[in-house]
Amino acid sequence: MKGIGILLAEWFITSLIVYAGLSGKQILFINGPRAAVITLGAIGFAMCMIMPTIGKFISNAPAHPLTIMGYIFGTIALLTTATQIFKWKIPILYDPKIALFVVAGCIVIKSIIGRFALLIVK
Repeated sequence: MKGIGILLAEWFITSLIVYAGLSGKQILFINGPRAAVITLGAIGFAMCMIMPTIGKFISNAPAHPLTIMGYIFGTIALLTTATQIFKWKIPILYDPKIALFVVAGCIVIKSIIGRFALLIVK
């Protein structure tokens, strides 16, 4: 498993933002779960664009099961973040606390999937 330091940094930052959203105090510009979801969604999308493993997955094996799992969890995170930004009334995702855990879970799962790039990328 390559890049364990990056994996731990991703999880640490994700847990800090979740804590900031659930603590009830204003930490930097995060003053609640909704702001934490939007922040975590933006950071998650930035990590997907910057991290080299995601692009290698898509270019080398666009139909591989791990790549498809990444698509699915990325879409869930995108839908959840958009639900909080636009205040859509999607039943489970409308609650900011649940949405925060959904986005954090998607980031953790996608970071684990990204570590298996060695199985696909030659």
